[in-house]
Amino acid sequence: MKTLIQGGYVVGFNGREHQVIRDGVVAFERDRVLFVGKQYTEPVDKKIDAKGCLVSPGLIDTHFHSGGNASDYLLNDANKVDYFASNYLAHGAPTREGAKHAHLKDIDVGQRFSLIHVLKSGVTTTLEIGGPGTTPESYVAMVDEVGIRCYTGPSYKNVNFFQDREGRLEYDWNDERGSEGLKKAIAFANKFNGACNGRMGTMLFPGHVDTCTPELLKETRKAAKEIGVRVQIHATINLFEFHTVMRLHRCTPIELLHKIGFLDPEVSLSHCIFISGHSWLAYPYGDDLKIIADSGASVAYSPLKYLKLGIVMESFDKYLKAGINMGIGTDTFPKDIISDMRYASLCSRVAEKSFIAGHPRDVFNAVTLGGAKLVGRDDLGRLQKGAKADIAIINLKDIAFGAVRDPIKAVVETAVSRDVRTVIVDGEILVDNGKYLRLNEEELLDKVQAKGEEVWKSVPNWHWTGKGVDEVLPPAFKMS
Repeated sequence: MKTLIQGGYVVGFNGREHQVIRDGVVAFERDRVLFVGKQYTEPVDKKIDAKGCLVSPGLIDTHFHSGGNASDYLLNDANKVDYFASNYLAHGAPTREGAKHAHLKDIDVGQRFSLIHVLKSGVTTTLEIGGPGTTPESYVAMVDEVGIRCYTGPSYKNVNFFQDREGRLEYDWNDERGSEGLKKAIAFANKFNGACNGRMGTMLFPGHVDTCTPELLKETRKAAKEIGVRVQIHATINLFEFHTVMRLHRCTPIELLHKIGFLDPEVSLSHCIFISGHSWLAYPYGDDLKIIADSGASVAYSPLKYLKLGIVMESFDKYLKAGINMGIGTDTFPKDIISDMRYASLCSRVAEKSFIAGHPRDVFNAVTLGGAKLVGRDDLGRLQKGAKADIAIINLKDIAFGAVRDPIKAVVETAVSRDVRTVIVDGEILVDNGKYLRLNEEELLDKVQAKGEEVWKSVPNWHWTGKGVDEVLPPAFKMS
């Protein structure tokens, strides 16, 4: 079926960069774009009126973890100060005897919910780290049912984290754990690359620079090259990682990755905040930015996660100026890639102490062209003939926007995921008039709430204090 989108601000791609076409049109048939421009005269089967909307290439979320948002409330709560600026360690390190209670991850409710959540923010392609878990076939079937384009694979590492009964962090090293994890990740990559009618791509996802031995990381790069997939690793994500690597290897995490030959254009670094020179480190030595830029590796920045911890990248503009390809991820909740563009822009202005930093053009490029480059695709993140028919239509005709002069700036400065009207993946409309079409959202949300209550009830079973959630994380106001 041939479909024509007409009447909006169309973000076309001219082979070098995006350009906005007023009252433009996009024609697509099946999974490919046929035409982008001012006027399309051939007959079509369906027309979509996009007047007052931005017609954008589908957005690319370069760092995402699926699962219910109940755990994220625990992870990012401002009252939980177990580990200073340690993000995932605050919830990811239960007691040893409580480990099995800490993560109630289920495919049919929590993971399905968060994939639909990110899809409704205009994301048509996501990098889902560690999603497959212990039942990969069920996970792949669920992704296929949701309809999103997904690069994924199991995460693996040598280390498990635990807390003792006084709240101290313990690293539990096991070389065999990492090796077995890599074998399972390779098997998944080989079996499911190209699944979901081509919408699933596979990657290797070693956990973190401080949770994987150099030997495991070398084996990861070797395996990735042999099977033809890309790699993403959490790198320089918190102070614990930085100082652990400095203690063990006498260099920064980025210097270690460079030393072992890990970095190249087929690698992306999740977060990549605490590089040499960051103000929190008091370590001005070396030049991590230059190492990353010279290697050709990309960075997947998730600004909201770090804003919740009082941290900013120093800075998005500086990374771009160094020549690093930048993507943007959501990582934590809410999974709103449009808001994350704004956060990336504003954080750069704060870090640079300049109101001209964080240009909307640059953050929009990051969630389109930057993400496409990160996964090695020249048919994603752009609207041009032959590109995938992955499209997001964002409503700008709302009191929140008022008069619109520049639709890209309007989106970055004002829009949120609820302004996304239509989402199309591989030529199929999955979201229309703001509603996901493949299931009843209200029924799903009832199940998500029930799962959330289950997670919060389990807190005494895994938290080192043995206390309930309201004692560990008091609510903002007394609840009765």
